[in-house]
Amino acid sequence: MSDFAALGLSQALCRALTAYAAPTPVQEAAIPAIVRGEDVRASAQTGSGKTAAFVLPLLQQLVTRPREHGAVYALVIAPTRELAEQIAQAVGKYAVHLTLPLKVCVITGGSAANP
Repeated sequence: MSDFAALGLSQALCRALTAYAAPTPVQEAAIPAIVRGEDVRASAQTGSGKTAAFVLPLLQQLVTRPREHGAVYALVIAPTRELAEQIAQAVGKYAVHLTLPLKVCVITGGSAANP
């Protein structure tokens, strides 16, 4: 198992991260705090792992908290269509080994909700 387990992530999430040698500095700082339920504001360069730094603990909380049928558990707002798509792809990539039913929907302005 990778160093991601030491950050408080489940074994299923860690299995999706085997291609990554170790967490980046922004991930090491943000993931444990978010898993503990703390608010985090982070700034880092492009390619530094910011998306994973918030998507991984979001998925961890979805796995560990009780769920109600039909409830919305996370809403991620992104400033651009491209970033919204990137985040949705990251959720799918990191959630690949999770057993919970997960629905991801990207809605952007200027396009139909049901393309």
